[in-house]
Amino acid sequence: MQKLVIVGGGHAAAQLIRTLHKRGFDGEIALITEEAVLPYNRPLLSKDYLFGEVGEAQLPLLPAAIYDKLGVQVHLSSRVEEIDRTRRCVRLQDGQQLPYDQLVLATGANPRQLDVPGCQLEGIHYLKTLNDARRLQESFEPGQHLSVIGGGYIGLEIASAARKLGLEVDLLERGERILGRVVAPEVAGYFHALHEDQGVGIRTETRVAEFLGDGHVTGVRLESGECLPTDHVVIGIGVEPAEQLALAAGLKCDNGILIDASCQTSDAAIYALGDCARQYHPHYQRWLRLESVQNCTSQAAMLASALLSADTPAPEVPWFWSSQFDRRLQIAGLNTGYTQVIQRGTEADCSWLYLQDGQLIACDAINRPADFLQAKKLIASRARLNPEQARDLSRPLTECIC
Repeated sequence: MQKLVIVGGGHAAAQLIRTLHKRGFDGEIALITEEAVLPYNRPLLSKDYLFGEVGEAQLPLLPAAIYDKLGVQVHLSSRVEEIDRTRRCVRLQDGQQLPYDQLVLATGANPRQLDVPGCQLEGIHYLKTLNDARRLQESFEPGQHLSVIGGGYIGLEIASAARKLGLEVDLLERGERILGRVVAPEVAGYFHALHEDQGVGIRTETRVAEFLGDGHVTGVRLESGECLPTDHVVIGIGVEPAEQLALAAGLKCDNGILIDASCQTSDAAIYALGDCARQYHPHYQRWLRLESVQNCTSQAAMLASALLSADTPAPEVPWFWSSQFDRRLQIAGLNTGYTQVIQRGTEADCSWLYLQDGQLIACDAINRPADFLQAKKLIASRARLNPEQARDLSRPLTECIC
């Protein structure tokens, strides 16, 4: 019987198991995760869970019955120390060895660390796991002061949740603007104003020199010499692919584990998917490592097809989402190389369309799900839009093609 070993306990692993279950996989599956719980919805940790709108009972990605039906051998609180490619087995931290016919690396990504004096003080947090989110929930109290380091999506989402919980929030971003690497200046300005309207103090072009405190953090010293008092710090300055296990095994890596169209690595018996993997995307004609639930779902379908000797589906147009205060942002496509930005709507409900020489390549939609859904299809078909028509809210995007 086919032996499949999956390393990792996030969306990618859960989605692969779900897909194999739906498609009648009848081999043996072992799931190895360093956490003490089954795979759960990580994106909610910085949003609804942190704010208290979603409880832990709502976080699991799959019912326990699916693991039971497939006979999945679940190894919780377990870590793979070594991959033996010659003998086709993995060695766990307790010495146990698990043989495989196919091995799947779904190891995700780890928060990038901020290495400055005082970074080991209590009260300085990163958010990746359920335990991380629990600690934040238990620590936060109304009226306390939170310093968020990093103006990307994770930092903004945590700032939003903290303000809802009644904390005073300073957000410190080293770049010229928040969301500097992912959205146009117009969109960054929109979210900057939204957060400031909700009481978040945002400082750009600001670098942390050290954290202050005796045991527990009490302040943040900036490179300018200014000191900001604080009760808690959350650092969200990006992530790095968890590729150490693959590198140690001699697999080809380059900002992620390199995989082909079926998610196969440089070893024919080993596959990878999700945040840890980098794959050539034919639509963009370049290698991409995407950090999104959608990418996990898409690659799970590719990998399941490979395991079941079925036709491999083509990669989809990437999409992402974020919730901040009462705004839901849905992103379709990648905006790299855009030459024009078109805004549809104003205030709470608006979209920004990114064009590259007239072709729609990405869309940032705030509380406009129809624009988001139509944009995904138009991006996939490489449609060109009439800019004046696209600004007209009375026209659906599908009627703006030129």
